[in-house]
Amino acid sequence: MNSTTYQDMYASIGYLFYSIAASDGRIAKAEAQKLKEEVSKHWLPLENSRDEFGTDAAHYIDISFDFANDEEMDAEEAFTKFLDNYHQEPAQYDHTMKELILKTASAIASAFAGKNKAELVRLSRLQVAFNA
Repeated sequence: MNSTTYQDMYASIGYLFYSIAASDGRIAKAEAQKLKEEVSKHWLPLENSRDEFGTDAAHYIDISFDFANDEEMDAEEAFTKFLDNYHQEPAQYDHTMKELILKTASAIASAFAGKNKAELVRLSRLQVAFNA
């Protein structure tokens, strides 16, 4: 698998995490902070591929999350971007990767005042996609 594919995968995961945080129509500071913590703690140690500028591919999670936030992307559009990549490259998403995605998504959803209904629905849809 080449690094471009990893970059695409991590970017799509960033869109997914944005869609979870933006489910209620806004990104709470606590949600953005939780994403940064989760990427540093779990995603960067997992990944050692780098782009042509030496950026760890897992940073594409942060980059696409911030891009979606800056562009005020619709949460559903961001979720669809993730699903498109997931369905195009399902082999990249092994059991361990899916578990880490679900764990991180849940942590982001819980970061600000617990999980709300919109976040729970999105998490449920993610679970269904992974089990399909």
